[in-house]
Amino acid sequence: MTKPDLSGRTPTVQRAPAFPWPRWRLTPDRRKKPLARDPRNSDDEDGDDGGIEAASTVPPATVPRTRTRVPRSPPPSAPPNPARETDTTRPAGSLGGWLARESLALLGMAGAALTVFSQLAAIMPLSRPFMDILGWWLTVSSNFWLDRYDEIGFYPHSHLQAAIALAAFLTLIGLGARISAIWTGTALQRRWGFLDGMTWPSLAIMAVLAIVFLLGHDPNASSITSGGDGSKETIKYLFAIILTAGYAAGDHLGQRGFHIRLYRLAVLLIIGLALNQWLLSSP
Repeated sequence: MTKPDLSGRTPTVQRAPAFPWPRWRLTPDRRKKPLARDPRNSDDEDGDDGGIEAASTVPPATVPRTRTRVPRSPPPSAPPNPARETDTTRPAGSLGGWLARESLALLGMAGAALTVFSQLAAIMPLSRPFMDILGWWLTVSSNFWLDRYDEIGFYPHSHLQAAIALAAFLTLIGLGARISAIWTGTALQRRWGFLDGMTWPSLAIMAVLAIVFLLGHDPNASSITSGGDGSKETIKYLFAIILTAGYAAGDHLGQRGFHIRLYRLAVLLIIGLALNQWLLSSP
């Protein structure tokens, strides 16, 4: 076999198999230029200072856009809409607005205060102006309650009549507190437990009122109704039950607002007693 003559051909170069040889670079990598030039950086584009500080890629803070709502004015031909007009004669924070939304609660507080003073008239001296006011109040209150008792044909004992009157005024205070809360937009709980908002000051005020009503009547009374006999213990129990029912009704209707107005009732009674003593001492 003769050997081929390869002297006139270019030798064939074969590819070496792949091997992860280390690649050494004689020059370090240069810092990549940022896409957007930050004007706060220096103007050196070549990075001759070492390239330590990199370009900030955090986007600038954007201010949220707010829409300014311009109220639309009605066309000249359209009639005025009274529902859109605001009542400027009695703002929500004025004295007239407060009296309007507190009218029912104030009526209950005034009735309870006058009823308490009518009981105090039997155990302490009262000035002439207070006696005149209480005389008018006893006439109005007696006519109202006697008409109600005539309708049902039942006349409770004087202790129970006082308890019914006070319980009715307490319920009226709670109803007024609820109306005021609805008017002002105060949130009321859907489920309110029995005497859930009762506090120690509120309970102390009720105890004082009960003592005043018990001391302001004839201690020798022995009948519950005009036609039947009953013991003093029965009258006391019924008195306590009626007062508790009125207190619970006010707590359920007015929730915490009822107890706040009960504190105001106590302050009103203290002011009334101080004014009565001042009128008694004055010539």
